[in-house]
Amino acid sequence: MSDVSDMTAGPALRRIVGFALPLTAANLLQQGYLLVDGIVVGHYVGVEGLAAVGASGPLFYLLNAMFIGLGTAFTIRLAHLRGARQDGERRGVVLSLALLTAVWSVGCVLLVTVLARPTLALMGIEGALADDCAEFIGTLSLGFPGIFGSAAVSAYLRGLGDSRAAMWVQGFGSVVNVVLVLLFVAVLDLGISGAALATAVAATAALVAGLLHAARTHPVPGVGERPAVRRELRDAVRLGFPLASQHIILAVGIMVLVWIVQGFGPVVLAAFTIVSRIEQFTAILFLDFSGAVTAFTAQNLGAGREERTRRGLWQTLGLTVGLTAALAAAVLLARGPIAALFTDDPATRELTERYIVIIYPFFALYTVMVVLHGHLNGARRTTAPLVCTVIAFVLVQIPFAYLLHGVFGIEAVMWAVVAGWTAGLAYSVWCLRRVLFAQPAGVAS
Repeated sequence: MSDVSDMTAGPALRRIVGFALPLTAANLLQQGYLLVDGIVVGHYVGVEGLAAVGASGPLFYLLNAMFIGLGTAFTIRLAHLRGARQDGERRGVVLSLALLTAVWSVGCVLLVTVLARPTLALMGIEGALADDCAEFIGTLSLGFPGIFGSAAVSAYLRGLGDSRAAMWVQGFGSVVNVVLVLLFVAVLDLGISGAALATAVAATAALVAGLLHAARTHPVPGVGERPAVRRELRDAVRLGFPLASQHIILAVGIMVLVWIVQGFGPVVLAAFTIVSRIEQFTAILFLDFSGAVTAFTAQNLGAGREERTRRGLWQTLGLTVGLTAALAAAVLLARGPIAALFTDDPATRELTERYIVIIYPFFALYTVMVVLHGHLNGARRTTAPLVCTVIAFVLVQIPFAYLLHGVFGIEAVMWAVVAGWTAGLAYSVWCLRRVLFAQPAGVAS
């Protein structure tokens, strides 16, 4: 194993940034694909196409993000084994991850087939928009084995500290995605289903490339004790359930927000789709900082180096605040050209710019919060981010948006985002004060 993957030695911040940057490069390509996808759909399918992608997004997010939550548990487990130099136990972890991935992929295809339209109806999506959404998510489900499989390979590589390999796998899929969406939508005129088909095919290609690379560079030990697959699966579900539940709550909450927003018409829904893509793009680096802090914390607690985990966290937080300020300023200054990339519709562009002006001065509330969650997850305190999501999203953001949108209009939904971030950060800081200097549970596991 390369020394770069060992996060228990060397300058703490350099190790964290060195882990995060390859993932950021891959995720920038992935989010770049999403931006290209939004631009292509907006210009070749229209505002209705953007609205369909935005309305069907929460259903896909629910399935994908839940699996990522469970996959993160395997990443944490592998990182602990790596820090404790117990690579012989890796086989059981890998077999349980593979089993979960296969069952999850098949189950999600069946769920989408049966529940897509009833779920859209609950969100208030009807008529032609519902038809477009069902077409999009149904076509996308063809790629679920590739989507979840490539996510599992990435979780495996990150757990071993090899974020560079994860970068190449994700980046390969994203580049293929960009090429295919241009071919299927802009050239072949396949419409909304073409965008979904591009993602399905690209994810399958990424899975194949990832498996080949992982088998060559990080082969699974084939000898030793009988792998404890059931035990590893139980431990992963126990550790990952709070992470998955966090994403379930987010996805259901986003569905509620879509239900609120869709009442204002397709222009507003399209604008919210655009801003969500921009927000995802600008959050990439900080989400990767969070993932790097998770791996860093897990490895160092596995090695018994608690003081090093604290030092790495403080240094990462300082870097996060400075980078967030610069990035938010750039988005605010360029909000006009950014909105114009997605649509020629003046009303949609104006609303997009207004949304950016409201939330981006407060973007540091979100980025600091997710980095804190990275430390809590690495210390196996995965319930704390779950409770944070309940407080920020369920108890603050959604009620704020629901109760005030009738009085203050769509701006109430925008300000609800800021209110949720504020509550979430406050709770995360409180949790950090309680656990930062305590011995994390399960370090020896």
